[in-house]
Amino acid sequence: MKKFFSAAALFILVVAAASAYNPPVYGDDIFELSSPRQLANSSSVVGGGLFYASPESIIVNPALTAKEQRVDLNLAYTGLVSSNTENSSRYGNAFQLGILIPFKRFVFSGYGNGTMIPFNEMNLGKSLNFKFGLAKEITEKLVIGANLNSGIFWGADTDWALSGNIGFVYTHGDLAFMKDFRYGASILNLGKNFGKTTLGGIKADKAPGSLPEVATIKAGAAGILFGNDIIKLGASCDLTIPAFQNLIADLGLQFAVKDMLFISVAEKLNIAELANGVKNLMPSVGLSFRFTFDVKNNEYLQKNGWSQSEMSASVAWKQFNKTVNAVSAGVDVNLGLKDETPPVIKLWLDDDEEEDVKKIPVTGDEK
Repeated sequence: MKKFFSAAALFILVVAAASAYNPPVYGDDIFELSSPRQLANSSSVVGGGLFYASPESIIVNPALTAKEQRVDLNLAYTGLVSSNTENSSRYGNAFQLGILIPFKRFVFSGYGNGTMIPFNEMNLGKSLNFKFGLAKEITEKLVIGANLNSGIFWGADTDWALSGNIGFVYTHGDLAFMKDFRYGASILNLGKNFGKTTLGGIKADKAPGSLPEVATIKAGAAGILFGNDIIKLGASCDLTIPAFQNLIADLGLQFAVKDMLFISVAEKLNIAELANGVKNLMPSVGLSFRFTFDVKNNEYLQKNGWSQSEMSASVAWKQFNKTVNAVSAGVDVNLGLKDETPPVIKLWLDDDEEEDVKKIPVTGDEK
């Protein structure tokens, strides 16, 4: 009887919690709106089909930045326009900035995000959010990470947030016909989120829930389907379970030419939104271009090995429903060039090298 009543009580709690799940429309995407790469799913929970990581990656998985070797500066902006004439304002904004700094023992990431979206059909209020993350490479294949998140909300009542994220990524390598196969997971929003708001939820007849939803679990896998020195095609698949009460599927394809031009197409399926009439199956599209540049006559950059660096410029478009469209643009600047040549360690010298060493003059002190 004790087991029966315990199971019954657990069932009642689960049902009650499930009925309380009612985030604002697109509330589960609040941190992804300001980034062209996030809109186009180039950075999934495992970094996308063609792996990519930057300060914004800690939005979905704090472990993604663990293997980054260079300082990364990130800046992006998204403009949203609604054609609904009933809105008091038909324009919304989202922006972000971030920095990634690799240290000897870990990689630090700092990220700031602002969202101001007042549409009747997509009201996310106004918020400023900050994330600080640490990531570490445990083995050649396994990386882990953790975030501290904070934020303030206003425009539809006021509230504050303080939470954490944790995650991991495991690189399996080649799997059947796929190359660079990776899988991983993260648990997001562990703590207090924006719960005291007057925003409308997905279900209009019920009180709004948390923004974003607490204890959101993300899991996914990705890899390269085809690749050579000229072109590559990668795919990713993510499943998101906000508080065990909804299912969101993210499917992405990434195509690259000479590791310079990247095209991304993604589809997001939110079961709760689809079930409540928020229907939009239009895929998002993104475009990125990567190039190197030189800065001459700058002693500080030359001293740090940054006179030659790399930049990625990205744009993306996404239609959230029939009335709201978003256009996003951003840049990533990686200071310096990636070191792709591993060090060579020799236990003994070749004969020619020994002869060269013998020819080097040696003074008394050096001797």
